Amino acid sequence: MKRFLIWIIAGLAVFSSLVFYNYVQAQKDIKNTMPAPLSIELVSFPDRVKVGESASFVWYLSSSPDLSTSYTAIYWGYQSSPSALTTSDSPEAVMYPSSELDYADGVFSLPDTFDLNLVFKKPGRVWFRVYAKVKEAHLWSGENSVIVE
Repeated sequence: MKRFLIWIIAGLAVFSSLVFYNYVQAQKDIKNTMPAPLSIELVSFPDRVKVGESASFVWYLSSSPDLSTSYTAIYWGYQSSPSALTTSDSPEAVMYPSSELDYADGVFSLPDTFDLNLVFKKPGRVWFRVYAKVKEAHLWSGENSVIVE
């Protein structure tokens, strides 16, 4: 009987040690958890394009795989809107008069790459930004430009 009690106490001690070890490891992993990146990046666009020709724009939305967007677009115009935009600035915050609606309706799984072709009808410098709404965050690229000849 005494030997049986010693085995039970030893077993409980080993079991308790393993539970404590797992708890400590889990706490370390929780502290080291980093939030998934949520960003928009312009991948490619032309420097110059001729009036009436197609210009290809490509952008990438980086996020955790459990997120999606219902809207991503290019906003553009012939006047610059160089202000610094935050995740609370909706498309109304920029003064670009034009946007393309190819990805304006649907559910697009993230992360993903998007592409769009634009045709400009008059010459000049076209200023633009790519945009996406993910949950409540408004994501913006920096302002870039294309010269239309």
